[in-house]
Amino acid sequence: MMGLLASILSVSCSLQGDSPVSIETVDMRINHFRQTAMGEGRYLVYLTQEDSDVGSSDWSYLYDKIEGFDYEKGYIYDLKVRKINIENPPADGSTIKYVLVNVRSKERALEDESFDIYLKSFGENFLTQSNEDLLLLYEYKIDCGNMCETLETGLESEENVTGTFIHGPDESLLLQSISYQPRN
Repeated sequence: MMGLLASILSVSCSLQGDSPVSIETVDMRINHFRQTAMGEGRYLVYLTQEDSDVGSSDWSYLYDKIEGFDYEKGYIYDLKVRKINIENPPADGSTIKYVLVNVRSKERALEDESFDIYLKSFGENFLTQSNEDLLLLYEYKIDCGNMCETLETGLESEENVTGTFIHGPDESLLLQSISYQPRN
């Protein structure tokens, strides 16, 4: 009973200033890497699956944060979250607020599992240089190995550039291949 009361108070305190329309609890899976996306700027978004989509090959972009969730790159998470629909969100805010209920599982991605990240999309470059490091939106360190020159040329000349990666040491991404196909 005390746990239920604490949970309700936690949600109501975190909603100060917002007007909740509805609250539901959903199962959510968070992928082991974040994808680039455009909104009011350039973003790294969570790739998520919700309820019946968990375990499928369909992933959705989640631009919002999940309150109370501490994401670590390289892990697939199964979560239970409160999905709170907000009636009057701030002008630049989302109509949905996510609050972590609990982490059901946290599993390291396979060491050699490859995945694609959009490095340049519709002419918008997501890579930056910081000292000697090549970074994906200041969050992921990119190790391009012997493909750095090819990557640089592609970023200069192509509209859409996709990198295929595996996870490297210290949360870096190891570039495996580069493609230049249009995005859907």
